[in-house]
Amino acid sequence: MTGNTDRAGGRIVVGVHGTTASAAAVRWATREALLRQASVHLVFADDRDRRRRAPYAGGWNAPWPVEDDTAAMVLLAAEQQASQALPPTRVSAERAAGSPARVLIARSAGAEMLVLGSAYQPGWSASDTWPPMGPVTRACLQGAACPVVVAAPHLACKPDV
Repeated sequence: MTGNTDRAGGRIVVGVHGTTASAAAVRWATREALLRQASVHLVFADDRDRRRRAPYAGGWNAPWPVEDDTAAMVLLAAEQQASQALPPTRVSAERAAGSPARVLIARSAGAEMLVLGSAYQPGWSASDTWPPMGPVTRACLQGAACPVVVAAPHLACKPDV
């Protein structure tokens, strides 16, 4: 594993997409950045090529989850959320073209950690088997160049940040 866990001033990458799980990831990453004196880099991956995929690949005919204006609003909301606790110089945002898994894995290079949101169900407990994870989370857990944190909305820190 690579990363900058031994020194302050590193970068925490957060995948955002406008859900409560995504907001939980931003909250968790912001608090961790405060502890580590790190910066937070928010990434919204825009997969415009998914309609070109074969029907058996999944998601080929699904409606777009966010349109152009909404993507900008999602990033702005995430920036505002992170900026409540961190100075503006320690928060950056990026809208990247490409598959979310590939974009996030690429952005994990040189980062202290990658933080993702997960839609774990509220009834899930530690004694249960692992809940199913989406393909982006699975791909990032396998391919990221840094530690990956998966923050669930109901398990994440209080929303005061």
